[in-house]
Amino acid sequence: MKRIFIIGGGASGIAAALSAAETAPEAEITILEGLDRIGKKILATGNGHCNLGNEIIAPSCYHTQRADRLQGFLAQMPSKVTVDFFERNGLLCTSDEAGRLYPYCKQASMVLDVLLLALKRKKIHIVCGCKVESISYKKGQFMIKAEHGERFEGDAVILTTGGKAAPKQGITGAGYELAAQFGHHRTALYPCLVPIQCRHNALRGLKGIRVQCETALCADGEQIASELGELQLTEYGVSGIPALQLSCYLGQLRGRELEVSIDFFPKQSEEALLALLQQRAAQYPYESLETVFLGLVHKRILYALMKEIGMEPLSRTADSIKEKELKRLAAILKGWCLPVEGTLAWDQAQVTGGGIPLKEVEDTFESCYQKGLYLAGELLDVTGICGGYNLHWAWCSGIIAGRCAAKEEEA
Repeated sequence: MKRIFIIGGGASGIAAALSAAETAPEAEITILEGLDRIGKKILATGNGHCNLGNEIIAPSCYHTQRADRLQGFLAQMPSKVTVDFFERNGLLCTSDEAGRLYPYCKQASMVLDVLLLALKRKKIHIVCGCKVESISYKKGQFMIKAEHGERFEGDAVILTTGGKAAPKQGITGAGYELAAQFGHHRTALYPCLVPIQCRHNALRGLKGIRVQCETALCADGEQIASELGELQLTEYGVSGIPALQLSCYLGQLRGRELEVSIDFFPKQSEEALLALLQQRAAQYPYESLETVFLGLVHKRILYALMKEIGMEPLSRTADSIKEKELKRLAAILKGWCLPVEGTLAWDQAQVTGGGIPLKEVEDTFESCYQKGLYLAGELLDVTGICGGYNLHWAWCSGIIAGRCAAKEEEA
């Protein structure tokens, strides 16, 4: 009887176990999990609704150092793989207008309930509170040693330990050390899908404001990427989906001067905006600067930007405004720049940037350095954008790794 050990009971680990059991029902499959229960991080996804995946899967939805290798992996992973996997195991799925996949019942807890029931039905063993310290390979067998002296022996091992994000949920990054025991390397790790820290005195007074805008990340004055959507201003910087998306670039831009640039009027040119400001000032010449431009953007943002470009005192009347002041106001509304200091820490990150290079695993997710060893999920150098892409990668890489580990002939 083939014995398969999955180290890590998150999304990719559970998917690997169930896929292996489907492929080889006679195999003995065991999940070793360091926490007191498996699947804990699944409960925190999609604001409690569990965004399982996305109908649109493409390399442009991911960050990695090997986009060429990623394309080959994603070719094996259409969204149907995720949907079919869950429906085979009893969970109906649906999608929203943006293509995001959810459980039909919109309960993250139900996703875990269904997975736990499927594991039970397939008689998959689960050992919790088991932190693996080392893995070795001798005489055709993997020898696994855990923290409290437990020892396990198997024919195949699938590493699905996750990255470094969300340490409060028990994620330690231990999988990189285990993979290194077989010669694997890792790229630099950095927090992703995490709020961005910025340096600006006005931010404290703007805490909590949400605004629809275009947010761009610039390095040494060059725009790297931009995102449309609702940005949240905080006392430390910016949050919301646009900021989270842009955070995934920061780890690749170390040593460069970074800024976040906010365009409060992405659908209007600077010239059109200037004309609007000129019209307002001419229409209400005897009103104060505090009232003449009200209704354009959030009042606190408006006042902060006017003060930044030297339009004080705001109590003066509109007929005192100079043309160059209106031009500066139009310019800052189209590009308010906040110097970037970095991101919040790992405990605020949703996923890990960087990881074990894709060139170190085969198309089956088997290690290039050790036959019978598989690596899947967040451990690898693949980071998805918001919208279910990281869970899609976790499920599908686990499914493929589990299937291939179960198919492989015993040594």
